[in-house]
Amino acid sequence: MSYSLNDPYRDFVRSEWKSKPASRVNAEAWPTLPGPDRAPPGLEVQYDVIIVGSGPIGSTYARELVEAGYNVAIDSGLKIGSHKKNTVEYQKNIDQFVHVIQGQLMPVSVPINKLVVDTLSPASWQASNFFVRNGSNPEQDPFTNLGGQAVTRVVGGMSTHWTCATPRFNKEERPRLVKGDDAADDREWDRLYARAEEYIKTGTHQFDQSIRHNLVLDTLKESYGQERDFQQIPLAATRKTPTFVEWSSAHTVFDLENRPNKNAPKQRFNLFPGIVCERVVRNAANYKIEALEIREAIGGSRLAIKADLFILTAGAVHNPQILANSGFGRIGRPDASLPPPKLLPYLGTFITEQTLVFCQTVLHTDLVNSVKSDMIIVGQPGQLGYNVTFKPGDPRNKHPDWWNEKVQKHMMNHQEDPLPIPFDDPEPQVTTLFKPSHPWHTQIHRDAFSYGAVQQSIDTRLIVDWRFFGRTEPIEENKLWFSDKITDAYDLPQPTFDFRFPQGRTSNDAEKMMTDMCTMSAKVGGFLPGSQPQFMEPGLVLHLGGTHRMGFDEQADKCCVDTDSRVFGFQNLFVGGCGNIGTAYASNPTLTAMALAIKSCEYIKKNFKPSPLLA
Repeated sequence: MSYSLNDPYRDFVRSEWKSKPASRVNAEAWPTLPGPDRAPPGLEVQYDVIIVGSGPIGSTYARELVEAGYNVAIDSGLKIGSHKKNTVEYQKNIDQFVHVIQGQLMPVSVPINKLVVDTLSPASWQASNFFVRNGSNPEQDPFTNLGGQAVTRVVGGMSTHWTCATPRFNKEERPRLVKGDDAADDREWDRLYARAEEYIKTGTHQFDQSIRHNLVLDTLKESYGQERDFQQIPLAATRKTPTFVEWSSAHTVFDLENRPNKNAPKQRFNLFPGIVCERVVRNAANYKIEALEIREAIGGSRLAIKADLFILTAGAVHNPQILANSGFGRIGRPDASLPPPKLLPYLGTFITEQTLVFCQTVLHTDLVNSVKSDMIIVGQPGQLGYNVTFKPGDPRNKHPDWWNEKVQKHMMNHQEDPLPIPFDDPEPQVTTLFKPSHPWHTQIHRDAFSYGAVQQSIDTRLIVDWRFFGRTEPIEENKLWFSDKITDAYDLPQPTFDFRFPQGRTSNDAEKMMTDMCTMSAKVGGFLPGSQPQFMEPGLVLHLGGTHRMGFDEQADKCCVDTDSRVFGFQNLFVGGCGNIGTAYASNPTLTAMALAIKSCEYIKKNFKPSPLLA
């Protein structure tokens, strides 16, 4: 790779050249909106509502507004699907699901690899230091990157492969919805959370009859006594059988089927997959959105869709990307010497991402042996006369009858297996929720991530994953900005991060969280080689927040949307998702973002009337 002073690309980032999307952002003349003759089959020229993004937040908006009689369209990713883990194969072997997740995640910003390939043939073309290849970002400083941050561009978004953890925020994590009245704010959140939990089917008892779950849960309860509260992770899931769980997704909230149909003859809805949403078109007076410009991901043709109302729910990266590409905020590298932009001056500032510590443990031998403590064993496995029984209802039993029935059946039917844990025993799903005394969220479980797969030589029934998530203080210096020179894989301004975990409370909490995880995990077993306690790559949590944060006053709170998720200064533009959450939070944010979407829909239904339903 060349570092020569004669390299013509050496100072490219400081040149006056602008990418095509950046050149269009501030153009005075907007393209003419297409008429019906240019619309794709089935596309209506005018909708009541256009929603960008089909994850749980977009589906919440769709359900609320479609059921209220609005004519709604969603523009989204490339293919339709519910949660991909709802397959028997993956529920039997969760580690196989890791590859599905890795295939769905697209990195947001990848710095240039400056390693010199000095063994390349002299006849081969040599790259410059600036060379853009393999989706890399020459403007990304690796020291300030959220290197693990990624997006999923399919219908359903990340809900097609998420953990389904849906805890409510602790009061210390929540943004305020009611100013100056704590009790009223609590009631409002309780009301909205209850609705969101109903939509996504949150529960806390789906794993009540899992041996491993209760083994870990009871061990931690006994170890900590009254010091900590342990429970099942609140999960968006429905147990269908003792061995199969249906994991919730955007499809659970709203089925995304075109309407009207035989099940909903008086509802109106259209899904347009395979669409790249490029920008919203502002009116000349800059107080209203007139259309959404879209591009077919495969064919490449462009057109614009009109609507009375526009809602962006495409994620904490793509929402501000669309806004920046539409003239909000300022496109290009942040420059403090310039005056603040007129539209959304705080777009992409005060961003947060959680700290993450991780390890894996192998269950302690004493715990494994305790699984069969109520069994009466005669003889040796595989030998004539071998028998395993227990005494149902015996008050001296350490375990309930359902537990002992599973163990007895497994030990008799699988005498070749030295473990007393059934092959199809559901995994542990334990947490101790965020509290002011320990301000981090915990997930003590087994699940598939883009990291943490277990080697084939280890029996996964013995493995427990430990993931502790810490809060990050929002500071203005932490930014997400969009290049005026480089474009991403979808020909939109390249996202770039300027982010460092702040010193002070954030860093102190992270150290205490690591100590807590090490102490707690040691009570269950020893560390799995290669998965000792470690801090994970920034961004890997995929809980990016604050990119278009919410507040009561745009200037006083330095925010982008109000508490109804309406963009300041615009009558008919709303933005939903985790990017609205501008607080220091450690818990999974999806349920909170859904609650904010429900509140936003209530405002919309009060202030915008649906068009009449034609016979």
